[in-house]
Amino acid sequence: MSNRFSVNDLIYRANKRRSAKGEDVKAQEYAEILDKLQKLIAKNHSSELAEVLYAKDAEEKLKDLIIHYLNREQLVAKDLRNISELVDAVYYDMAGMGLLSPYLQDADTEEINVNGSGGVWVQYKDRKIRLNETFGNPEACANIVRKMSRFGGVILDGSKPIGDSYISRGIRMSGAIEPCVDPDAGAIASIRKQKPSYITRKNLIEWGTATAEELDFLVMCVNNGVSLALAGATGSGKTADMGYILSCVPSDKRIVTIEDTRELSLVQYDANGVMINDVVHLLTKEAPNEITMLDLLKLSLRLHPKILVPAEMRGKEALTVQEAGRTGHTIVSTLHANSARTAYDRILTMCLEAGTSLSESRLLKNIVEAFPIMLFKMQLPDQSRKYMEIYEATGVSNGEVTGSTLFKYVVDHYERDDKGRITQVIGSHRRMGNISPALAERLLIDGVPERQIRRFAEGDAA
Repeated sequence: MSNRFSVNDLIYRANKRRSAKGEDVKAQEYAEILDKLQKLIAKNHSSELAEVLYAKDAEEKLKDLIIHYLNREQLVAKDLRNISELVDAVYYDMAGMGLLSPYLQDADTEEINVNGSGGVWVQYKDRKIRLNETFGNPEACANIVRKMSRFGGVILDGSKPIGDSYISRGIRMSGAIEPCVDPDAGAIASIRKQKPSYITRKNLIEWGTATAEELDFLVMCVNNGVSLALAGATGSGKTADMGYILSCVPSDKRIVTIEDTRELSLVQYDANGVMINDVVHLLTKEAPNEITMLDLLKLSLRLHPKILVPAEMRGKEALTVQEAGRTGHTIVSTLHANSARTAYDRILTMCLEAGTSLSESRLLKNIVEAFPIMLFKMQLPDQSRKYMEIYEATGVSNGEVTGSTLFKYVVDHYERDDKGRITQVIGSHRRMGNISPALAERLLIDGVPERQIRRFAEGDAA
């Protein structure tokens, strides 16, 4: 037995003997001990619990915590004679993710899709692979999915077989068990790892995601009172890019973010641990005692943010978001849409869900006023991600948004392998147009130097 268990095992065996004699220590079923330790460690050490999923050296730290609470609470199991067996069992049931563990720990993993006990796919930046390993049986798969959900406080069971949760900061998951999936599958899950802290200007340019000119334009807008929305499909990288843009905001400008799961990490500290920028991160809460994005939007407007970040617009909260964007707040948000122009229709649909006496035409004009700039990002067939279009909306005509495309990624051709599969998309980012006089004037009033404005108002376009 290792040194780390020797003394603690003596304590455990002593407690076991006291239990057998009917003294003040009572042996319990393993399930009771596991439940108690899960609650204690989740309450007091959630960060250590989450770390084991992506930090290879965190296992020992969590096992030490398990030993600490076993000793402190004088917990002994009826059917386990030594502490090392008990610690290993508790560790696996709390944190072990079986065949998923190495991929959760791999910094290059972007997404893991569990299609049932016999099918797991792993998505990287430039490729997608199918694992040869399987969970072995449906129940093992369901156990792992239930365990992942518990990290975010979501319990999947017969009364709630589906749910969205998070495993740790920046790792979200959605899962489902029976009866919403076939018994032969056991469970399904989609796990997405967000890494906004790794996204830099250099990354975006080297990867071909954007050009320096596009990034300069977006940062200029956000820093000078022009709201921006990022549209695209799930997995296109909207949140990561939003994190980069917001990291370029001066430290004295107050930012308030609202998220369902914490993915943005904008707070900066000096060497003494003092926060040096003006950032507030808020999180929604599921039932019971639900706190919605709409609740936090109302709170955040009282916090006097210079930049308000409702991380994703999904429903009726969009009405409050666009109202805030028209009353002096700079908004940076994301939404699901298939193009820059259709993103405005998507926001309109969300606003209508809230119920309003405004006509659709009037409401669409308000949305254009609230979000003058729309960025559409897409993951292409070769798995690369591109800024497909940066669009400036200037008005509404006959129920349609009008404006101009400022930047666009133009596909030239596809390179294919011998099976006809696309291996590379060949194209280029192009400057298509100049900003409107109204936007140029708005930036000038906000204090942007004329030289900088002329770069986007008079520059060369295709």
